[in-house]
Amino acid sequence: MATLTIPNSYAPGEVIEAAEMNANFTAVKNFAEGLSTGAGFDAGAINTEDIAATSITEAKIATGAVTTTKIGATVTLTTPVIGVATGTSLALTGNLVSHIDTNAQVASYTLVLADDGKIVEMNVASGNILTVPPNSSVAFPVGTQIIVLQTGAGQCTLTAGSGVTLNATPGNKLRVQYSGATLIKRATNTWIAIGDLAV
Repeated sequence: MATLTIPNSYAPGEVIEAAEMNANFTAVKNFAEGLSTGAGFDAGAINTEDIAATSITEAKIATGAVTTTKIGATVTLTTPVIGVATGTSLALTGNLVSHIDTNAQVASYTLVLADDGKIVEMNVASGNILTVPPNSSVAFPVGTQIIVLQTGAGQCTLTAGSGVTLNATPGNKLRVQYSGATLIKRATNTWIAIGDLAV
């Protein structure tokens, strides 16, 4: 941290002049105000061990105070520090490791918002229906992708809910046990199924 320099000092018994004392107070004031803007901190002066856990909150950070130029080139991210990321694209060099969650079902089922990005496993012994609900009931974002996997012997039929258009070819049924298809939301109430399908 930068050093506070007091312009005037006194020995016991000396007369203190008002102007000199005011200069000392001004030096202290300017130094303290500089700390509030970050001007008095040397590079690396604040370490992780100097910061109490959870002491830095969003409310304590001024709008626009953290910029890309203030962040080191390499940032180590640990789970679960990333919330909902926004942007138009993500450029990646190297491998992206992703582990998809599975929602296992043992009867006919209607998709819910938590199924976004998951595998819905239909482990049903007899014929069954997986329903894609209308946007008015479940507002999946456009671009949602859900994998449907038939692990049971019962053939799974992909069915459009009220007001939903579900496009698929040659049909909307998973072909056999262990067939799968990906449901993709293309517009408010328009979906497409791509995969191992049958009439």
